[in-house]
Amino acid sequence: MSTAQAQTPGPTVGDTVWVGRTVAVPAGATLRPADWDAPEPIERLGAPVVTARGDSAEVAYPIVVWRAGPLNVDIPGPLVLRAGGQIDSLAPLSVHLTIASVLPTVPQDSVLAPQPRADFVSRTSASPVPLLLLLAVAALLLAPLHWWWRRRGHPRPRPALPSPGPANAPLNQWADAGETRAVASVATARLRALIADRMPAAHAGLDTESLLQVVAARADWPLGELGDVLRSLDEARFGHTAFPDAIGLARWVEELAPRLVAEAA
Repeated sequence: MSTAQAQTPGPTVGDTVWVGRTVAVPAGATLRPADWDAPEPIERLGAPVVTARGDSAEVAYPIVVWRAGPLNVDIPGPLVLRAGGQIDSLAPLSVHLTIASVLPTVPQDSVLAPQPRADFVSRTSASPVPLLLLLAVAALLLAPLHWWWRRRGHPRPRPALPSPGPANAPLNQWADAGETRAVASVATARLRALIADRMPAAHAGLDTESLLQVVAARADWPLGELGDVLRSLDEARFGHTAFPDAIGLARWVEELAPRLVAEAA
């Protein structure tokens, strides 16, 4: 003979509930609880507990229920192992539980009543007034800026080109006296001034390589000779040793001058 019980009255969702059954155990027999894979919404929390009471034993399972409302729980039947090796399997027993909700009961008068349908929102008419105001404000802000821009002053005059050196410098005497660097400096100044006069973009502030890149656009100039003479003049001016033929570089500059034609208008 067996009975079923739920030891926790009025459980709520998430509470630990012990459900069990009491089974009569014959003399010399052993009671073995069955393994229980509880279905949803029931979850078993641990192993069953067997408590012997005289000629009977109670099998209880700790469970938790995750759904409120009435519920029938089928407790599996245990195995009764008799002394002669006979095994009796008892049928499952259904236990009825009522699980209360943990949420408070909301009275009906707290439910919001449906509101009536809202009226259509009238569409405002388009007006050019905001655009006109924006244009007026922009004109007021830009007018002083435009006036200041027009009154910035005249453009600065173009800086004067460096002097090419004395027109009648005694280059031969300087070369005979060993002043090759002075001869190279005067020849470089004359050639740079001539180039800048006939091609303003190649001004005297550029170094030699930058100057050659600018004049590379003049296909009508002897660019190869121009590059050679400019590099040789740099070597004569800044080299560690005296250049042997500085006066020859000065004459080379005089020969190149007529061939450096001005840009076409």
